[in-house]
Amino acid sequence: MKETTAQRLAQLMSERNLRQVDILKSSEKYQRELGVKLGKSALSQYVSGKSVPDQDKLVLLAKTLNVSASWLMGYDVAESSDDVPENAIDLSTLRDNVVLFDGKPLSDADVNKIAQIIELSLGVTGSDNK
Repeated sequence: MKETTAQRLAQLMSERNLRQVDILKSSEKYQRELGVKLGKSALSQYVSGKSVPDQDKLVLLAKTLNVSASWLMGYDVAESSDDVPENAIDLSTLRDNVVLFDGKPLSDADVNKIAQIIELSLGVTGSDNK
């Protein structure tokens, strides 16, 4: 049977002797990097099982805790997030990096259009919960 995100969070907190405040503190870097905010109340609700994190917050928690998002969701997959190739590029940071196409820099508008195309093709929207 699939475990819940709350169960997985509780497991990690127990194994690593973490408190919610420790997770929040560790997540600050990734909150800035991903443009996703995580507050005490939201984390408390995730840990208690009263609420389930949306995709952005799930990715944030997975990065913070160095586990795969699928594992954190409760699926029977490897806990480690090491299954990402070393040369992988996180396209969610596309807007934060200098982007070239055919050797020429892209404008912010071009980068936003590319990000929207990717989001639409994957069935996600960048404006969700940001």
